[in-house]
Amino acid sequence: MRPHYAPCGIDCTVCSVYQATLADDSEARIALAEKYKTGFDKDIDPESIVCDGCLGSGKHLGFCSVCQIRSCALQKGFRTCAECPDLPCEKGQRIWQENSISMANLLQIREADQS
Repeated sequence: MRPHYAPCGIDCTVCSVYQATLADDSEARIALAEKYKTGFDKDIDPESIVCDGCLGSGKHLGFCSVCQIRSCALQKGFRTCAECPDLPCEKGQRIWQENSISMANLLQIREADQS
């Protein structure tokens, strides 16, 4: 499957929520709800675990729907933050840490766009 990047550089195609949505997999949604409950103390209804990607039609898992990185990129008209001259910025400091895969993805996108 070809990568489908979120504005922050996360590859949506490897996201378990995105995969469960594409497959319409109820068992995966139940397992993810349990994972969020035990690992992050988040009580999420399995039916609300849906996402068609940050640039999709609007189905986003709760915390993704209020993502500052996503909002900023969309307001600026960017598909990804690789297009933004301010990359990296404060909004992404939580995920764009040392050895960040999403930052590496953004830099790769930026490089490809410049060549």
